[in-house]
Amino acid sequence: MESLFRAITPSVPEWLERDAPFTQAEVAALFEAGSPLLRANPYALSAPLNTQRARRADWKVFLWFCEERRFLALPAAPAVVVAFVETLSMPIGPKPPRSVATLQRYLSTIAHAHTLSNLPDPTRTAYVKGAIKALTRGRPTSQPRQALRWEPIAAALAALTTGSLTWDLRAKALLAVAYSTMARRAELVALTVEHLKIDTEGEGVALIYMTKVDREEPRFLSAEVVSHLNAWLRHARITSGAVFRRIENAGVVGERALHPQEVARTIQRVAQWMTSHGHPWPDLHLGAHSTRIGAAHDMVAAGIDLTSIMHAGGWNDPKMPRYYTRELAAKDSGMARLVRARRATQWPLRMAEDPAGPAF
Repeated sequence: MESLFRAITPSVPEWLERDAPFTQAEVAALFEAGSPLLRANPYALSAPLNTQRARRADWKVFLWFCEERRFLALPAAPAVVVAFVETLSMPIGPKPPRSVATLQRYLSTIAHAHTLSNLPDPTRTAYVKGAIKALTRGRPTSQPRQALRWEPIAAALAALTTGSLTWDLRAKALLAVAYSTMARRAELVALTVEHLKIDTEGEGVALIYMTKVDREEPRFLSAEVVSHLNAWLRHARITSGAVFRRIENAGVVGERALHPQEVARTIQRVAQWMTSHGHPWPDLHLGAHSTRIGAAHDMVAAGIDLTSIMHAGGWNDPKMPRYYTRELAAKDSGMARLVRARRATQWPLRMAEDPAGPAF
């Protein structure tokens, strides 16, 4: 079977309805910069670049599905959307079923395509909503990245020596700045020297360009973080431009900014080195978001209020910080506080005695 992400070309035979408002070429190019559907809406593609790339890829998957079955992709009938989700909820050849998060992303793209085209959104119908609930019931919605809190980061800042001083200094500065600014990977690699401001006390501020909301926001840098950042900049002789840069094959620091995917790879490589050298370090499901989640965990554990956490991480909605810190929140829930209050007032607690010890 051909790849789900193959290009949809204008040479595909026409199968649209006779009175369809769009040609197949227009439908296929919906999320492209030169889309004829967007002539009257020059701001339609104003979303962050990563979001635009994801929508183009997702739209090609849906077009592939509709092409194979001669379905109308735009406007799409609710039954077509349900058939699409049903198909991708099952293995396709060697490919496993799509995750719930991926299915939800596809639906978001389909909905956005109809919104751009001023068409009714099929994903909002009761038929599609009911089908999604039935097809995803019991399946995990996502596998969140593990939190990378300050304690293991501090250990890495003190112990990391892989044999490449250049790589080590960059990795340490990257970890420290990523935690302190809670920046996303694209925001982190976009950071420039011109966006740094260090005061006379050794602390500083990094001006982070927030890709998801298209605005800049200052983030705090502690003196310890600044020291690791300065060590990297001095060693790499970086005085302007991108802070975090690629290390070329000869081991020389290049001019190009680090690729966003390298942020996660750097964290994973640090985890491998630390665990292989006897340092306790989380090493499961670590990614570029792990420092962001870890910083949120540390703030919750320190009793920082939700509004301050949202401001530190650039969240406009409390949904995500609450989701990331839900395990810590459970330990400070009403029930947890009730039990602690009972202990404080010496309420009797009856513990089950089990000679075998705890089961977990």
